[in-house]
Amino acid sequence: MAGTRKSTRNSLIKVPVYTEATSESEQVPTKKTRTPKSTRQKRVRDVDEDVKDANPPPPKKQAKSPKSASSRPKPAQTSKTNPSNRTPDGQQETFWLLKAEPLPRYENGVNVAFSIDDLQKCTEPEPWTGVRNHQAKNNMLAMREGDLAFFYHSNAKPSGIVGIMKVVKEATVDESAFDPKDPYYDSKSDRENPKWFHVHVGFVRKFDDVVDLHEIKSSAKSGGPLEKMQLVTNSRLSVSRVTREEWDFIIGLAEGKGDEN
Repeated sequence: MAGTRKSTRNSLIKVPVYTEATSESEQVPTKKTRTPKSTRQKRVRDVDEDVKDANPPPPKKQAKSPKSASSRPKPAQTSKTNPSNRTPDGQQETFWLLKAEPLPRYENGVNVAFSIDDLQKCTEPEPWTGVRNHQAKNNMLAMREGDLAFFYHSNAKPSGIVGIMKVVKEATVDESAFDPKDPYYDSKSDRENPKWFHVHVGFVRKFDDVVDLHEIKSSAKSGGPLEKMQLVTNSRLSVSRVTREEWDFIIGLAEGKGDEN
């Protein structure tokens, strides 16, 4: 998916106001042949202990239609039932932070590095695949078209927030979980009852300088504006929530750095 053409949206002054999206959940097509392939397999690995999907024993009496035994929730339906993440006047309520590693690192012989510069070069929406943590997955299921998110460089020099992207397609099944050649293949994934999902994102803006982790933590001390930020309270999570207050504060830090240059 990394292309040669840069995004036409290279700047963001204020958080835009979005209206309720009417389209159904957006994401990589569920058929692998139609899923755009990135030039780099990316993402921070945040696998947690596998939460086994509890299958309750079949009812003792099953007099109804047999199809009820095999029916399972559809991914798109799961995503659609989530709140709109918009206030009545169209303002985004919850923002997001997604991590990726900009420096080379290999999983199963594949370089998983992916930076904000790579995202900027993408000519198509980029599928944010490879998340294998249930809390991170649930955060992606709650994302809505047009939602803004911070791009965070993890395991970098320095690590920190480097820019902004937006959700352009809502959550659908992450087909990479079924691919034995993928760095984040999950042998326990069941295509009939998928448990991993992903969104598509697009480039919005790169900051003039990194809002590094040290600076973020200095504002996360007791009583600080970032004290409860999920990035700090659950640092292993690769997809986390950001409140409006936290978002505005970090935007202020980023713009302050820009003014200094």
